[in-house]
Amino acid sequence: MARLYAQFGAVVFLTVGLGGLLTGDAGTLLHHQPEGNLGPMALHLTYVRDVLDLVIAGVLAFAGFRVPERIAAEIVLTVGVVLLLLALIGFVNPDDATGTRSIAGVHFTMVMNIFDVITGALGVLCAVGGATTETVAG
Repeated sequence: MARLYAQFGAVVFLTVGLGGLLTGDAGTLLHHQPEGNLGPMALHLTYVRDVLDLVIAGVLAFAGFRVPERIAAEIVLTVGVVLLLLALIGFVNPDDATGTRSIAGVHFTMVMNIFDVITGALGVLCAVGGATTETVAG
């Protein structure tokens, strides 16, 4: 289950990361509004968040296609916990409409917080729920 999540997650985070690079950086203001949005949806994506999403995509691709199931489950669990921590930080310190609140160059909008909660919770559930116990022949 963890490998399937990693394979699917790699595609999702690659799409989000590359899409974020194409939408611009929220640190740049255009007509007193931050860039990094997708139409009317205020994402306030920054290049830091885009690189983070691409790193997560690379880690998940490695877990999904190159490592055994047990190690893939550990990687997926770690990524899931990191995403849940990002969501927690985002809910504690949300970004505003003008894009002036960020931590380490990452803006935490409600849409991205919900994305992080869903992907993080699914990652943890897939890693823990898909874990199988192996018997040692002896």
